[in-house]
Amino acid sequence: MTALVNTTMSTTDWAMDQDPAVLARIYEDAICIAIWQRQLSQEVECYVDELLRKSKTIALKLSGSPEQLMEEIQRVFPPALISMQDSCVSAAAFYADIHQVLDMFACLFDAKILGLRINTLEHAMCPRFHTDNVAIRLISTYYGLATEWLPDQLSNRAALGTAFASQINTPGAITANENHVQGMAAGDVALFKGELWEGNEGRGIIHRSPAPTIQQPKRLVMTCDLIEHR
Repeated sequence: MTALVNTTMSTTDWAMDQDPAVLARIYEDAICIAIWQRQLSQEVECYVDELLRKSKTIALKLSGSPEQLMEEIQRVFPPALISMQDSCVSAAAFYADIHQVLDMFACLFDAKILGLRINTLEHAMCPRFHTDNVAIRLISTYYGLATEWLPDQLSNRAALGTAFASQINTPGAITANENHVQGMAAGDVALFKGELWEGNEGRGIIHRSPAPTIQQPKRLVMTCDLIEHR
C-alpha cells in the first residue's frame, strides 16, 4: 500500500494538502475525497496514548451542535491522566483539536447539528471496500492505522457488494494492484462524498477499514455526519 497516489496519475477525483483549506475542494463536482494532511501535536498524541493504555472500550455516539458535543466530550474524556512516568497529561490539547475539526466541519457546511462517533476499534469495522449511503462524512483517526481508499479510475465498482470487494488482483477484483490502495495517516482529516451527495450517485468514494496488525492492534477513530444544515 502507498500513502500517496503516484504523481503521474490523473487526480480528477481527489485532493490532498497540508493546508486545511483543501477541505473546501469537496464542493468541486469532480472531487470525491478531500484530505487535510496533518501531524497531531505531541500533547494530543501523549494524551491519546495514555487514554488507550488506561481506558476501557470507547463507544461514543452523540448528536448536537459543536458546542454541545464538546460539553459531552469533556464529560466523558478525563481532563487529565497520569502517565507511566507519574507526570500529568492534560486533555486540553485533545479537546481543542476535536473542537477545531468539528467547528471547521460545521462552518464548511453551515451545519447546526452534527452526528459524532468516537470509537476504539480492535478489528476492521468495515473490512470490505464500500461506499457510504450519506451525503458527506468526516473521518479522522487519532491513533493507529487510518482509513484506506481507492481512486475511482483504479477501481472496479462492479465488485462492490460482492466477495470481490475484499480481493485484489483476481478476476473481477475491486482493483488490479495492491499499490492502488491509498492509506491516510493518523491525524489526517478527510471528507468523503457518499452516494447521497447531489449529483454523486454511483461515485461515492470507495474505502475500507484497515486490518489491525500486531504492531498496531488498536485504533481511535472519529467520524462525523451532517444531521441538520441549511
